[in-house]
Amino acid sequence: MQKLELEVEAIQISIYTNIVLNILKTHGELSVNKILLFSYLIKKEKFRPRKIYTANNTQDVICKAISLLSGEYTEYCENVKFILKSIHLLIINQKIELNGCLLSWINGQEVEKSLYQESPFVEKAIEESKKMSDRQFMKEVISNV
Repeated sequence: MQKLELEVEAIQISIYTNIVLNILKTHGELSVNKILLFSYLIKKEKFRPRKIYTANNTQDVICKAISLLSGEYTEYCENVKFILKSIHLLIINQKIELNGCLLSWINGQEVEKSLYQESPFVEKAIEESKKMSDRQFMKEVISNV
Protein backbone atom coordinates (compact mmCIF):
# COMPACT_ATOMS: atom_id res chain seq x y z
CA MET A 1 0.00 0.00 0.00
CA GLN A 2 2.84 2.40 0.84
CA LYS A 3 4.38 1.99 -2.64
CA LEU A 4 1.08 2.88 -4.31
CA GLU A 5 0.71 5.99 -2.14
CA LEU A 6 4.24 7.09 -3.08
CA GLU A 7 3.49 6.59 -6.77
CA VAL A 8 0.30 8.65 -6.49
CA GLU A 9 2.19 11.39 -4.66
CA ALA A 10 4.92 11.43 -7.32
CA ILE A 11 2.33 11.77 -10.09
CA GLN A 12 0.51 14.58 -8.26
CA ILE A 13 3.77 16.46 -7.66
CA SER A 14 4.75 16.01 -11.31
CA ILE A 15 1.43 17.41 -12.51
CA TYR A 16 1.62 20.42 -10.20
CA THR A 17 5.28 21.05 -11.08
CA ASN A 18 4.31 21.43 -14.70
CA ILE A 19 1.26 23.59 -13.89
CA VAL A 20 3.27 25.95 -11.65
CA LEU A 21 6.00 26.32 -14.28
CA ASN A 22 3.44 27.12 -16.98
CA ILE A 23 1.67 29.69 -14.77
CA LEU A 24 4.94 31.44 -13.96
CA LYS A 25 6.15 31.33 -17.57
CA THR A 26 2.92 32.99 -18.69
CA HIS A 27 2.53 35.51 -15.86
CA GLY A 28 6.13 36.11 -14.74
CA GLU A 29 5.54 36.16 -11.02
CA LEU A 30 2.77 35.37 -8.56
CA SER A 31 2.51 34.94 -4.82
CA VAL A 32 2.57 31.51 -3.23
CA ASN A 33 -1.03 31.93 -1.99
CA LYS A 34 -2.29 32.68 -5.47
CA ILE A 35 -0.25 29.88 -7.06
CA LEU A 36 -1.83 27.40 -4.62
CA LEU A 37 -5.36 28.33 -5.64
CA PHE A 38 -4.83 28.75 -9.37
CA SER A 39 -2.76 25.56 -9.71
CA TYR A 40 -5.57 23.59 -8.13
CA LEU A 41 -8.21 25.28 -10.32
CA ILE A 42 -6.24 24.56 -13.50
CA LYS A 43 -5.87 20.91 -12.59
CA LYS A 44 -9.56 20.53 -11.68
CA GLU A 45 -10.68 22.38 -14.80
CA LYS A 46 -9.46 19.48 -16.94
CA PHE A 47 -12.12 17.26 -15.37
CA ARG A 48 -15.09 19.61 -15.71
CA PRO A 49 -17.24 18.57 -18.66
CA ARG A 50 -18.25 22.16 -19.46
CA LYS A 51 -16.87 25.55 -18.66
CA ILE A 52 -18.80 27.39 -15.98
CA TYR A 53 -17.29 30.78 -16.74
CA THR A 54 -15.72 32.15 -19.90
CA ALA A 55 -13.27 34.92 -20.68
CA ASN A 56 -16.31 37.06 -21.52
CA ASN A 57 -16.95 37.46 -17.81
CA THR A 58 -15.61 40.84 -16.77
CA GLN A 59 -17.03 41.55 -13.32
CA ASP A 60 -15.97 39.83 -10.11
CA VAL A 61 -13.65 37.54 -12.06
CA ILE A 62 -11.62 36.62 -8.97
CA CYS A 63 -14.71 35.86 -6.87
CA LYS A 64 -16.08 33.71 -9.68
CA ALA A 65 -12.78 31.83 -9.95
CA ILE A 66 -12.71 31.27 -6.20
CA SER A 67 -16.32 30.08 -6.30
CA LEU A 68 -15.14 27.14 -8.42
CA LEU A 69 -13.78 25.72 -5.15
CA SER A 70 -17.27 25.51 -3.73
CA GLY A 71 -17.79 22.09 -2.21
CA GLU A 72 -14.16 21.10 -2.82
CA TYR A 73 -12.51 22.66 0.23
CA THR A 74 -11.32 19.34 1.70
CA GLU A 75 -9.92 18.16 -1.61
CA TYR A 76 -8.23 21.53 -2.12
CA CYS A 77 -6.59 21.27 1.31
CA GLU A 78 -5.34 17.76 0.49
CA ASN A 79 -3.80 19.03 -2.75
CA VAL A 80 -1.99 21.96 -1.09
CA LYS A 81 0.74 19.61 0.20
CA PHE A 82 1.43 18.39 -3.35
CA ILE A 83 1.55 21.93 -4.72
CA LEU A 84 3.94 23.03 -1.95
CA LYS A 85 6.20 20.03 -2.59
CA SER A 86 6.26 20.84 -6.30
CA ILE A 87 7.15 24.47 -5.54
CA HIS A 88 9.92 23.31 -3.22
CA LEU A 89 11.35 20.99 -5.89
CA LEU A 90 11.27 23.78 -8.47
CA ILE A 91 13.08 26.16 -6.12
CA ILE A 92 15.83 23.72 -5.12
CA ASN A 93 16.35 22.77 -8.77
CA GLN A 94 16.57 26.49 -9.64
CA LYS A 95 13.66 26.45 -12.07
CA ILE A 96 11.86 29.23 -10.17
CA GLU A 97 12.85 31.78 -7.54
CA LEU A 98 11.22 32.71 -4.25
CA ASN A 99 11.57 36.36 -3.26
CA GLY A 100 9.68 36.94 -0.03
CA CYS A 101 6.31 35.42 -0.87
CA LEU A 102 6.58 35.96 -4.64
CA LEU A 103 7.47 33.12 -6.96
CA SER A 104 9.18 34.09 -10.21
CA TRP A 105 9.98 32.20 -13.37
CA ILE A 106 13.69 32.16 -14.22
CA ASN A 107 14.08 33.30 -17.81
CA GLY A 108 15.53 30.75 -20.17
CA GLN A 109 14.07 27.74 -18.41
CA GLU A 110 12.49 25.19 -20.69
CA VAL A 111 8.90 24.32 -19.90
CA GLU A 112 7.09 21.37 -21.38
CA LYS A 113 3.61 22.08 -22.66
CA SER A 114 1.17 20.84 -20.06
CA LEU A 115 -1.97 18.81 -20.54
CA TYR A 116 -3.36 21.12 -17.88
CA GLN A 117 -3.62 24.47 -19.65
CA GLU A 118 -5.18 27.50 -18.06
CA SER A 119 -8.36 28.61 -19.71
CA PRO A 120 -8.78 32.22 -20.86
CA PHE A 121 -11.05 32.74 -17.84
CA VAL A 122 -8.41 31.53 -15.36
CA GLU A 123 -5.78 33.58 -17.19
CA LYS A 124 -7.94 36.67 -16.74
CA ALA A 125 -8.50 35.83 -13.05
CA ILE A 126 -4.74 35.47 -12.48
CA GLU A 127 -4.07 38.84 -14.10
CA GLU A 128 -6.83 40.45 -12.02
CA SER A 129 -5.45 38.87 -8.85
CA LYS A 130 -2.14 40.68 -9.42
CA LYS A 131 -3.97 43.93 -8.64
CA MET A 132 -5.06 42.55 -5.26
CA SER A 133 -2.94 42.18 -2.13
CA ASP A 134 -2.38 38.70 -0.75
CA ARG A 135 -4.29 39.67 2.37
CA GLN A 136 -7.36 40.75 0.39
CA PHE A 137 -7.07 37.70 -1.86
CA MET A 138 -7.06 35.35 1.14
CA LYS A 139 -10.05 37.19 2.63
CA GLU A 140 -11.93 36.51 -0.60
CA VAL A 141 -10.91 32.85 -0.56
CA ILE A 142 -12.00 32.41 3.06
CA SER A 143 -15.32 34.21 2.58
CA ASN A 144 -16.18 32.32 -0.62
CA VAL A 145 -15.10 28.84 0.44
